[in-house]
Amino acid sequence: MRALLLALLLLLPACGRPLSDGETRFARDTLGPTLDTSRVRVHRSALVGLVPLSRPARPAVACRERIRPPERGTVTGRIAAMVLFNRIVMANPLHLDDFLGDYPRSMQLEDAMLLAHELTHTWQWQNRETTGYHPLRAATEHLPATDPYLFELENNVRFEEYPFEQQASLVEEFVCCRALDPHGARTDRLHALLSPHFPQVARFPATQPKDVLLFWPNAPRSGICD
Repeated sequence: MRALLLALLLLLPACGRPLSDGETRFARDTLGPTLDTSRVRVHRSALVGLVPLSRPARPAVACRERIRPPERGTVTGRIAAMVLFNRIVMANPLHLDDFLGDYPRSMQLEDAMLLAHELTHTWQWQNRETTGYHPLRAATEHLPATDPYLFELENNVRFEEYPFEQQASLVEEFVCCRALDPHGARTDRLHALLSPHFPQVARFPATQPKDVLLFWPNAPRSGICD
């Protein structure tokens, strides 16, 4: 993982696209003003998609897992994206010119969740004096046959006590719950966990998307975050 980060630093072009209007509005609704979206750039790279990942199947507890077909055994995939400071580097197959082109009227939920996860890493970097974040430190969380993204919501654990990847996964989970079950108990817990660090994060956005699109047609929607 560290070798890939160094390769990207050397080979990644300096230019990248800024966030679109929809992506910027989504970032504001999700992370509030503590993220300077004007500094964020989105890139694409074939190098990112070359990194394989293997992890144990996740239990279908979180919203993130329940909107996808159940997993079994060992799951093998590839890294979807990486963050280098203020630069989000997407794997070629997952890169889009605009992840939220119809926001806030509608959004594709998995695309929004991916972007939220990576935006959280840029937030961690911009606020590194308090988060202690550095891409190389985050890379150490990626150990063979482990799942750095898997988290458990615990009553006495503050947001800053979670590892970097789990922090980003918690924001991703909040996006999922807020979109599908805005009044759910899990949604409330996530908002309470995040709001001290994102003080203006919208519990109920003024313009909640009316159309929330999912890739898996059998995904449950009602009560998914109760």
